[in-house]
Amino acid sequence: MAPARLYMDAAAGMPLRPEAEQALLGVLRTLHGNPGSPHAEGRAAKDALEDARSRVAASLGCRPREVVFTGSGTEACNLGMLGAARARAGVGRRVVVGAVEHPCVLDAAQALASEGFEVVRVPVDALGRVDPDQFVSCVTPETALAALMLAHHETGNVFPVAEVASRVAAARVPLLVDATLGLGRLPVSVPALGASLLAFSGHKLGGPRGTGVLVVRRGTRVLPLLHGGMQEERLRPGTEDVAALAGLAAALEAAQARRPEAAARLAALDAAFLAGLAPLPGWRRLGASGGALPGLLALELDGVEGEAVMIHLDLAGVAIATGSTCALGGTQASPGLLAMGLSPQRAAATVRISALPSHGEDDARRAAAALREAVERLRALARA
Repeated sequence: MAPARLYMDAAAGMPLRPEAEQALLGVLRTLHGNPGSPHAEGRAAKDALEDARSRVAASLGCRPREVVFTGSGTEACNLGMLGAARARAGVGRRVVVGAVEHPCVLDAAQALASEGFEVVRVPVDALGRVDPDQFVSCVTPETALAALMLAHHETGNVFPVAEVASRVAAARVPLLVDATLGLGRLPVSVPALGASLLAFSGHKLGGPRGTGVLVVRRGTRVLPLLHGGMQEERLRPGTEDVAALAGLAAALEAAQARRPEAAARLAALDAAFLAGLAPLPGWRRLGASGGALPGLLALELDGVEGEAVMIHLDLAGVAIATGSTCALGGTQASPGLLAMGLSPQRAAATVRISALPSHGEDDARRAAAALREAVERLRALARA
C-alpha cells in the first residue's frame, strides 16, 4: 500500500479546522435569512454575523466596528491600499511599500501609480530583510500610505512592523500590515503591532476559503472600492457569507489559542526536515538565518528547476510549492526573489516547504528524503 500523501504546502492554504467546520455547518443548517433583513430570520443571521465580528475583534485586540469582512486577503489588502491612499490623496500622493510585498499589495500600488501616485519601493538586502531606518526615511509629510507585511510568504522573513508602525505614526501616516502568514505562527495583536490597517486571509489559518478581514483602526479613513450597499460600514457592500465568516472567527480563535504550541511544533519540523536534507550537496536556505517564521522553508537547489522538483515530489506523494507560487503558471520569476538579488535562473531553482502542525518528525524526514531523491534524479538526467 502506498504511503499517505504529505501536504507540505500549508503556506498556500490550511485544511479546514474542525472548529471552523462546526461553526460553518451550524450556521448553514440553522440560519437562512439575509443579515440585512429586519424580520426574525434576518435578525438571527445578523446576530451570528456580529458574533463572528466580535470574536475576530477579541482575538486581535481591536474593536468590533474596526473589523471589515472581505472575500479574501487579496481583497482586504486592495481595499486597504487603494481605499486609504485615495482617501488621503489631499494630504499627499506618495505611497511607500516594501519591495517584497505580496502581489496583492505591489499590484495595488502599481494601480495607484497609474492614477498619479508616486510609489516608492523600499529595497531589501540579499537576505530579504528590510532596514527600518531606510523604510522610515522614505516616509515624508506628503505620504498618503505605507505598507509593510508581517512575514514574507516566500522566505519566511519576519519584518520589524511594530517599530516601523510606531515611527510612521509619529508622522501621522497610516501603515497597512499584511499579517496573513503571521497568524498562528507569530504573536499578532493589533495594538501591539500598531498598524492602522491589518489584513489577512481566512484559509491561510484553517478557515473557509473566500473569507478575509481588513481591520480599520478608528480614525483611519478608507474609501470603498465597491458601491451599492451599506454593509461593512459601507466599505464592502454585498450580502455577507455569514456561515463562512462564522468559520473564519472560529479558526482565528483556535489559531491564536494554539499558537505557542503550533509554533514550537513547526520549528521542530523545520529542524527535522533540514537535518534530513543535509546529506544533499548544492542547496541553501533563503532568507535570514534567525527569527524566521516557523513552518516555512525556502530552498535554492543548484542545477535543477523548482517546478520540476515540485512535479517529481507530487508524483511521489508529497505536495510542496515552487518559490513563486503567487505567479504559478506565469512565465516571470518571483519579484520578491529578484528583489533579493537572485537572477531569474536562481529564482526558478527554488522551492518552498511549509508543514502542518499535525505532521510528525517522521513526515518531515520523509519529505526531505523525497526531495533529495528528486534532486539527485534530475541532476543525473541533466548530466546524461
